[in-house]
Amino acid sequence: MLKDFGKKIKSLRLEKGLTKEAVCRDESQLSIRQLTRIESGQSTPTLNKAVYIAGRLGVTLGYLTDGENVELPSRYKELKYLLLRTPTYGDQQRLAEKETYFDEIFSQFYDDLPEEEQLIIDGLQSKLDIHFSDNIDFGVGILNDYFDQILRKTNYQVNDLILIDLYFSCLTVSGLDSAIFDSKKYNQLLETLLKQVHCLPLEDLFVLNNVLLNNFGLLLELKKYDFVKQLIAVSNEIMARTYDFQKKPIVNLLTWKHYLFVEKDYAQAKKSYDAAILFAQLTENINLRENLEKEWQKDSQNGT
Repeated sequence: MLKDFGKKIKSLRLEKGLTKEAVCRDESQLSIRQLTRIESGQSTPTLNKAVYIAGRLGVTLGYLTDGENVELPSRYKELKYLLLRTPTYGDQQRLAEKETYFDEIFSQFYDDLPEEEQLIIDGLQSKLDIHFSDNIDFGVGILNDYFDQILRKTNYQVNDLILIDLYFSCLTVSGLDSAIFDSKKYNQLLETLLKQVHCLPLEDLFVLNNVLLNNFGLLLELKKYDFVKQLIAVSNEIMARTYDFQKKPIVNLLTWKHYLFVEKDYAQAKKSYDAAILFAQLTENINLRENLEKEWQKDSQNGT
């Protein structure tokens, strides 16, 4: 797959008198590290990266690839979609299904994937490992390599969202450990994330919604109530634009928490709880309904 792609890039870059820094510019699209790995044959570029490199070198993509297909295998894309789209709600059977998806990816596709796709899979697997172990070491190594690059971006792609979600998981599990938590960087991420609703392709908005909703507990803990309101509004906008209401009960749950603990409005909180339960009943999701009932019982006792 793209056997001489890296060699051709390096040869053409040197022929044109371009440094790696000149090709990568501000590194928001392609880092110097990534270009180095691609040129040395250690990494395969994604389609977007290949198009970017071709543009920077002033040639067509076909010239660099000799007409080879740079699309990802359809079965891999299906498995990745299932990993991103399958909500678990703490259900052990669904968690086990996710593990089988990971097993197939690692055994059949991982070694031939572009570095960015490997990063997505590593990020998703690390988050699951952190969930089961309460050990943030599974995620910190990845974040150390890529997080600064994300902070320089104003527009995110799916792999960026996965790493931001991993960062939020590390913050939650570590109890906002000062070794990884920086209030200024956290606020910067939140502000940029909320703007992505108008930047990302429609088909990627569900990933953004997942990341935003997974961060809700941190917002309450940090008492960032203005962000809470914005998050709920953006999440509802995403669902309305995509006609995807899979996360509606979670948004209802977060809304009732906001009413209980911030607005101190029990009546409005109860309405949101009732709406969440109704959705769980309509979808016949017994595990979700039981979790919602337990959470409401705990919250209503603490919030009144």
